[in-house]
Amino acid sequence: MRMLKAAPMLLTLMLAACSELPPAKLQLVDISIAEIGYAVTFDSDVDFLGYYEQGHRWRPAVNKKLVCSLARPPNFDAANYDKEAASGDMELVSARQVGNRSVFRYKALLYFERWESGSSMSFGDGHHVDGLLPPASAMPCKVRILVLFGMRYLSETLYLPTDPLKKLARQRARDDAATLSGAWER
Repeated sequence: MRMLKAAPMLLTLMLAACSELPPAKLQLVDISIAEIGYAVTFDSDVDFLGYYEQGHRWRPAVNKKLVCSLARPPNFDAANYDKEAASGDMELVSARQVGNRSVFRYKALLYFERWESGSSMSFGDGHHVDGLLPPASAMPCKVRILVLFGMRYLSETLYLPTDPLKKLARQRARDDAATLSGAWER
């Protein structure tokens, strides 16, 4: 009978012990306008996607995103998705050796969203993004991977500078306006 009572605690400890992946250190490489959204390229010292996709098939990652928070203090809990300023799926671009360490380059396609009445409305719109970004010099982001059985992985914080993002948003707004005016002239 004692064993039955201890089984849930033992299972929890076993699952926690399996998440030995350290929080990745992230370094920003580039921010650019993508066809839809904004492309953020960054380096990581951990291959977190490979870890969950290849090494732990019995615990697959069900959600793999770069998430940015505007909440004060920043909150990266999946339950607070409506407080996120932006999020986007990631892909591994390349892997290389630098001396005796591995560097993994990832690209995330960020979408800025506005939440109304419990539903999401995506906005890549330059005016929305420019107005949404804080006056602070950087927006905190983390890689968040949700794993089957409710476990979660978070990287260390990557700070995206808001000035380049605002410039890109203004450029997108100008490009969108030019495209619309060109369409009206035809």
